Amino acid sequence: MWKLKVAVGVLIPSGLLAATMVKTKAASTPSFEPATVVSSVDPVYPETSTSCGTVVLSVSIGPAGNIQKINVTQSAGAFDSSALDAIKEWQFKPAMLNDNPVSSDVPVAFSFAWPAVCGVGGGRRTNPKK
Repeated sequence: MWKLKVAVGVLIPSGLLAATMVKTKAASTPSFEPATVVSSVDPVYPETSTSCGTVVLSVSIGPAGNIQKINVTQSAGAFDSSALDAIKEWQFKPAMLNDNPVSSDVPVAFSFAWPAVCGVGGGRRTNPKK
């Protein structure tokens, strides 16, 4: 009889736990929307550069949509400062988890190419801040 009580004690709570888990899992499927760019500024091609390159940044966006931290994850030497200057002027809508704003990291890549040097078509060398 002692073994029966142990078996029943294990089966009943397990059955209740399984039923609770199924109900909770169906009711709490998370909904996630990544952070989005609200406004952006193009980087300026450095006046002294005669090369091409891509800078990749990891941008940490806070729950208010503000930039909290920027890391260069792929450097392109002379282009890094132009990419950093540009991204600091971007504005973001924060990521949303279950309709609540949350912090997130967003990768951003800037490719710098001067057509005469890099062999790419189209585009002019301009400075949008002038």
